[in-house]
Order: sequence, then C-alpha cells, then structure tokens
Amino acid sequence: MSPLLSPESPELDDAHFALLAHYAKHLGRAPKAIRFATNAGDRRSRQKGHGMEMLELRAYQASDDLRHIDWRVTARTGQAHTRLYAQENDHQRLLLLDLSSSAYFGTRHTFISTRLIQLAGIIAWRSKQQGDTLSYRLTYGAEEHASNKSGTLSSLLSQLKEASHLGHRTNESRPDSIWSNTLLTNKMHNKDVIILTDKQTWSDSEESALMQLAKHNSVHWIQIIDSNVYNLPAGQYQMADRHGVKQVNISKHSMQQAKIDFFEQNAMMRKKLAAFGIRHQLFDITESPEKIARYLLSQGALH
Repeated sequence: MSPLLSPESPELDDAHFALLAHYAKHLGRAPKAIRFATNAGDRRSRQKGHGMEMLELRAYQASDDLRHIDWRVTARTGQAHTRLYAQENDHQRLLLLDLSSSAYFGTRHTFISTRLIQLAGIIAWRSKQQGDTLSYRLTYGAEEHASNKSGTLSSLLSQLKEASHLGHRTNESRPDSIWSNTLLTNKMHNKDVIILTDKQTWSDSEESALMQLAKHNSVHWIQIIDSNVYNLPAGQYQMADRHGVKQVNISKHSMQQAKIDFFEQNAMMRKKLAAFGIRHQLFDITESPEKIARYLLSQGALH
C-alpha cells in the first residue's frame, strides 16, 4: 500500500512531509487557464513587471528601485522608504485549514484530518517550488496559527505536523469559521484561496464574510469524507472524541438516517457555495492527496 495513501500513522512525522515534497514536485504542469476576473472586470496581467498591489512599505535599501521611493513618507519621517509591489505574474495564494474534533476519525487508510493535512503539505511545498506567495491560517483543537510572510515553509510544516496529533480531538473546536475575524481575509483581492475543512455549517455573519471573500478572490473548497462510515456493521463500537472514549450502539436504521442527514446538509452547503461562485469538490478518504492536488492544479488553484 502506498505510504501516501495509507501512512503508517495518522500522526505525520518529518519524513512524511519530506515525501510530500517529492509528490508536489511531480504533479505535472498546470493547464493554460485564464486567470479569474473580478466583478469589476479587472484581470491580473500575466506579463512580467510591477503590479498595482503594494505588499510592503519599508526603509530604503541600496538595492531598491529609486522609482518606488515613497516621497511623502520619506518627507514625513526623515528617512527614505520604499514601496514593494507584488509582481503581476506572482501567484498569490491563501491556505485555510480548519479541522474540527470530528476530523480525527477514519475507517480506512487514515483519518480525515491526516488526509487534509497531507494536502496542505503538498500545497505548501508546491507553492515554494513554483515561487508562489503563500499565506496561511490553520485552526485545529484549541490552536491557531497564521502568517502572511514569506520564507515560512519550515514553520508551516512544523505546525501541520503538530496538527496531525490525535490529542487535538479532545479539545473543543473553535466556534468561528476560519475565514472570519482575521486580517488575512479582510480586504483581500485577486488571490487563490483554498479552504480545507470538514465543517459544513456557519453563522449568518460568517456567511457574509464568505461572500465578500468570494467576491474578490477565486475560492476553492475541498471537503473529504469517509463514505465507509455509513457501511459499518450494526453493533457496539468504542469512539473517542473530546469527551473521551465511549461506547456507541449503531443500528442499520441509525446509520441510514445519519447518511441522509449528512448529505442533505451537504447539498444545502454546496448550493450556497455555488451561489457565491465558490468551487466545491467532495473527495473520499480512499483518494490520495496527490490526486486531490492535481484537481486543484487543473482548476488553476495551484501552478
């Protein structure tokens, strides 16, 4: 069995994240897709040069282009300052990984949490290999990590490794959605946003924030389920969650009802996301993270 499809443990180690780098490098080439346009009809140019989006204002350095000195700030502070811009052909990406305690579960190959973390690792490595700008926010258990700085790959991989630890399923999930109440998504424009989560409900205020995010960015939503959970034989099972280990009695009727409830809720979520212009794709845990990453590549979310 492939170590990518069925890792030895749902808790990933450094060797596994090094393996993900290999798969990220050999995903293949992205199709020649036209970049998305905003509602205003703006489209990011594919030509090299200096873009209109300013990334940073900092003290002047000897290697800086004199054309980009901010003379107003220089006059006000008495120190030369330079505006740094994103190159127009620079692919800017935001990764949002949000795991509930329920994600630390699986009946085949590995856990849903592990599969989403593997995919996040491939996205991180691919962004680095292609020279793309990657910002991220991770929430799992009681933990939250975020960064919009370059050169943070090692920190991101370390945090993803930590996210795979099963102890996080004993902590209550954060109540707010990962795209809300964060500076990373406020006023964000012209970026590829990849949301990886097992959650499929949100509040009205969070829905408004999600609509704004989708209005100005290209948003891709990846969801992974374990379809085999609805095929378990009737009987008594030991289940572990944030409340500890408990006995659960499962009947054929209860499994059928749980399946109906899940997919009804999922259909409602998919309908909403489609109305917002968000590309949602559902994968099963039996599908490898490499396959899912290739899907993102085909959609232009990776390059």
